[in-house]
Amino acid sequence: MIICNNLNKNFPNNSIIYVDCQVQITKRIELTNLVIFADDNNKINSINLLDNSILNIDNDKKYFALDDNQISILIENLKQEHLIIEDNPKLIYGTIIKRTKHDKSDNLFVLSVDINKDEPIQIVTNTLDSQENKTLVLALPGTTVFNGSEILKNKVMDVNSYGMLTSYKTLGIDKEGLIFGDNSNKGKDFKF
Repeated sequence: MIICNNLNKNFPNNSIIYVDCQVQITKRIELTNLVIFADDNNKINSINLLDNSILNIDNDKKYFALDDNQISILIENLKQEHLIIEDNPKLIYGTIIKRTKHDKSDNLFVLSVDINKDEPIQIVTNTLDSQENKTLVLALPGTTVFNGSEILKNKVMDVNSYGMLTSYKTLGIDKEGLIFGDNSNKGKDFKF
């Protein structure tokens, strides 16, 4: 999933394309209407899009996943520079299979979340709605959410956390609470 944050309200006809915030930026590449931030291996962290019409972006959308056609256009614009876009999962549904209190905090929980991979992932959260057997949207490492916060593999009070539970507000959607689904959504991308 490649995410677009449309800045049209404050910066007309401009967007930021979030590819993978885990990529450590070492260089800036300027092309016509594109400013690319990448590492020495040409893996892309993000792109400043200086003309939304290149990707046919609807200026009424604010934070959303690029569709397959938009990704193809983007790749075509970048291939002359041999840049690498890794289209990894970002916002997916997971089912909480285990919830325990954090050993070092009464306000934190350690979750084991099934995302339809070989092994469940671990997430540390303070969210009270994070009950066992609930299926909800989570942001995986590499995701940049609506407000620009980057989701990275991290430790919270000495416990590894590989993502974050996601609320509507986190995705720029004017609605309260976490985003829930059902077990049939497990492992699937969140659809905006």
